[in-house]
Amino acid sequence: MADQESQIWPLAPSRLHRRSDEENPTFKAIRRERSNKCFVYVFAGIVLQSIVILVFALVVLRVKSPGFNLSSVQIKTLKSTSSPAASFNATLSTEMAIKNKNFGRYKFEGSSASLWYGEFKVGEAKFANGSVKARGTRKVNVSIEVRSNRLPKDVQNGGIGSEINSGYLNIISYAKISGRVHLMNIMKKRKTIDMNCTMVLVLKNKTVKDLVCK
Repeated sequence: MADQESQIWPLAPSRLHRRSDEENPTFKAIRRERSNKCFVYVFAGIVLQSIVILVFALVVLRVKSPGFNLSSVQIKTLKSTSSPAASFNATLSTEMAIKNKNFGRYKFEGSSASLWYGEFKVGEAKFANGSVKARGTRKVNVSIEVRSNRLPKDVQNGGIGSEINSGYLNIISYAKISGRVHLMNIMKKRKTIDMNCTMVLVLKNKTVKDLVCK
């Protein structure tokens, strides 16, 4: 009986535990895969952000010259004579269109339009300061007085009489607009635009034909 009580039973082998500084290979592979994915996502985000900034700079912040066109010309009053001295007086009503191609407002000032017979100025008018909204178009109406007495005497006594007798008077118009494009209240860029047009005044029925601008 004593022998049975003194018998020593072997202890069950203790469960082996992995050292705390040793990682499970599977867990280590998962962490590496997650780290690689995180790097790819960050890199893709940086590339996408760079593309957005580049497009913004090329499209939005790129300042373009506004478009400028003489839409119509109408003769309000017209008087002409070829004898005893050739002369003509007229009032022209013009409509000009300013097209802003930018993403910021275009503010213009100090702008004018003039009419020429040959190389001599016969009329001029200034129009009020204003602005054109982003990606918008604004129409400006300008009335110009035309007087032949502004011509030199030799021109008045020369070829102008034959033009008046023919019933057609060739006129050149020139307009210039100066202003600034305002982008997001952080950038201002000056843009000056001008326009040259040729037209023919039909004296008999007081109309304008062959209006060509460039």
